Amino acid sequence: MKVVLVFAHPDDETFTSSGTIINLTQKGHTAKLIMATKGEAGMLGNPPVATKKTLGKIRERELKKAAKVTGISQIYFLDYLDGTLDTIHVEEIEKRITSILKKEKPDLVITFEKNGISMHPDHKVISKATTLGFKKYMSSVNKRVQLYHVCLPITYLKIHHAAGYKYEYFGKMIGTPDDNITTRVDVTKIYPLKEKAMRSHVTQGKDCENLLKRNQLIPGKKYEHFQLIAENKPGENYL
Repeated sequence: MKVVLVFAHPDDETFTSSGTIINLTQKGHTAKLIMATKGEAGMLGNPPVATKKTLGKIRERELKKAAKVTGISQIYFLDYLDGTLDTIHVEEIEKRITSILKKEKPDLVITFEKNGISMHPDHKVISKATTLGFKKYMSSVNKRVQLYHVCLPITYLKIHHAAGYKYEYFGKMIGTPDDNITTRVDVTKIYPLKEKAMRSHVTQGKDCENLLKRNQLIPGKKYEHFQLIAENKPGENYL
């Protein structure tokens, strides 16, 4: 089986889905990534390990380091500038994504839920473009294919807020109703590898540490959560 992940910034796939990616690649499945930007508007590290001029190249290297941990075998960079996706016609981005999907012919595609989890405009655009592109791709193939949105359950979000952790740089996070979540992937056993992949993103260390702390607030096993958005044939779920 082949999975293609589509995200906006280096670290998006790592922070949201790396446990699931590792689960898949350790079972022999192929994972590839479409990355819209190189994260040029992100943090520089603490202490700084990059400048605004060099940040994109350094984040590209960090992403490739994380990909070695997760097993992602190829990265397609679309080379849009970080923070600009909502200024570009979504159809342009969709066409580029669709072209890659038709070339790679994945069984499974993963991207953000419609609000991008954090409400980041880039996240929301890449979710919309990927969802539109997947539906065009889906109509062009005979084999069974599925699209999943990675999401954060409202119950988890409430626990984070109760502990004082809020991430509202781009607006108030909404979360996904628990009843809408179709798939929970248990990543407990490979969580140390997920953490290793996350720590590859040194420039974004502050976000990484805060996310790891929020994850520790959730009792019991570690899960990543998804909603099945589209499929062309009924059958067993790929996740």
